[in-house]
Amino acid sequence: MIDKVQQNTLSDADIITAYKAGTDDLSELYNRYANLVLGSCLKHFKNRPDADDAVSEIFSLISKKLKTHEVESFKSWLYTVTKNYCIEVLRKNNRQRDKKSTAESMYSDLIFHPDEVVDEILVAKLGKCLESLPDKQRTVIDMFYFKKITYKDISSKMDISWDKVRSFMQNGRRNLKNCIEK
Repeated sequence: MIDKVQQNTLSDADIITAYKAGTDDLSELYNRYANLVLGSCLKHFKNRPDADDAVSEIFSLISKKLKTHEVESFKSWLYTVTKNYCIEVLRKNNRQRDKKSTAESMYSDLIFHPDEVVDEILVAKLGKCLESLPDKQRTVIDMFYFKKITYKDISSKMDISWDKVRSFMQNGRRNLKNCIEK
């Protein structure tokens, strides 16, 4: 183990070499660069709790990556790892938010159960949008929502696979949603 005074004078490369050899940890690199990583994370996340969590995750990540990666310029590499981590987390969160939003609107009772809708304008718009759908999508949606027929029964009545029914239903819902939102 390298003492603290000696550790402060070591270069980043020396600390990484000692870490790979198992004779030291990365605490000095954390002390040197935690504030820089935090600043970069704050730039991406715009709030302190998420940025603090990201700093912990990033240093955990680099402790694993340093065992297998050759790093010439630690500071530049750390910045790239930090930026990529933040972007990946933000994209993941956006995908989850988009999926939730899409699912909520695609299965909305207001859109797909017009007998429960009071707003006549929405009902009229839904009628127009239904008419604009391709035949198979319109037929599947009509059979499922208005005639209360199951996917399996629709499949046998239309002589198509269950997966095709599901596909027509999903595409029809998406097209209706887009049409109604216009």
